[in-house]
Amino acid sequence: MNTFALIFLALLGYSCTQSAGDPKEAAGLLTAASKWQIDEIVVNDAVTFKDGKMTQQFGGVNFERYMETVELRSDGTFSGIFKGETKPFVLKWVANEKNITVGSADSGPKPTDWTIDPKDVLKDSFTMKTKSTAYDYPRMTSIALRFKVLK
Repeated sequence: MNTFALIFLALLGYSCTQSAGDPKEAAGLLTAASKWQIDEIVVNDAVTFKDGKMTQQFGGVNFERYMETVELRSDGTFSGIFKGETKPFVLKWVANEKNITVGSADSGPKPTDWTIDPKDVLKDSFTMKTKSTAYDYPRMTSIALRFKVLK
């Protein structure tokens, strides 16, 4: 294979996996998909959910309730369906200067809101993160939820 072909393939691969450059581009990618499905849950840097299965972490925080599917609508609605439920749980999302925040539809921004960094948004997946003492008080717990496009 010649050098031109190698460079072309490398650029093609890069463009297919490139993350969003800013919150506006990230919002466009997030709202372009009709639904997203949970792919992975990471708690304090340990994978606790992968391939549709929960994994027990000795002494760690366990989640029995999580959103299986979510959708981000262009009107700022973040709607998710918890595992085993049919009624959507509604939050709101807002793009700001640095990232996208997801929080309560009834209140202003809070430190425990979820954040979606543009670098964590691809055409077919995104990750949202939070840190809170609510899961293992008084210790701070960091949580990352990775979603993939539901096909």
